[in-house]
Amino acid sequence: MEKDFLSSVPEGGFPEGKIVLVDGTELTCHPKASTPGEIEGNDLKLDTTGTYLRLKNRPALTPKELDAARKAHMELFVQNAFLFYKNAARIMNDSRMFLAPVDMGNNLAYTGESGLRNATLGVYLEWWLYSPVDITHDVEGEPALTVSFAGSPLSGMNSCSAVRPDGEWFNFSSRSFSLLWSSFRKINCRYTEAKQMYDAYSLEEVRQKLACFP
Repeated sequence: MEKDFLSSVPEGGFPEGKIVLVDGTELTCHPKASTPGEIEGNDLKLDTTGTYLRLKNRPALTPKELDAARKAHMELFVQNAFLFYKNAARIMNDSRMFLAPVDMGNNLAYTGESGLRNATLGVYLEWWLYSPVDITHDVEGEPALTVSFAGSPLSGMNSCSAVRPDGEWFNFSSRSFSLLWSSFRKINCRYTEAKQMYDAYSLEEVRQKLACFP
């Protein structure tokens, strides 16, 4: 594609009431009933909680480590990842689908979830479509979508997770981890303000809508 997807949001931000996707498509958004008085940033910064600020690589979260609600959310995303991927065009033409929240616990040593938190379905779709590294196949070239990652931005040690079309979820270590996480962060931060300003469907609502139009 001609546009460099790693470019920042255009100077001055998006047009009022819209978001501009990586490919240049403008989507009209639907303001939330109530919006925050101040937009919270999502810049990359050192973790101050002590959870991530350590030298040893932190492994990717697994469903067994999570509470029931978050586990259900992650499993819903993973089990329907290929449904979402195959319907990328439809999702990327509906701002409420595009902004549907996705929380897979992506994190980095030292900086934690900063820059990676509050991802959306559209962020994942653009990442899968435009990442500079192949995150839609396994090492044997078979279809597999990367769904989560954790690791060190310094050493490059990492633990990532991917899902196959049959729903099998497996872990792997990326040889291009720096490009993998930095491309995700760049896309995710592009929509930081929009996520807080505009209405979004839930993942389950998106799944149901897609099921009505096979």
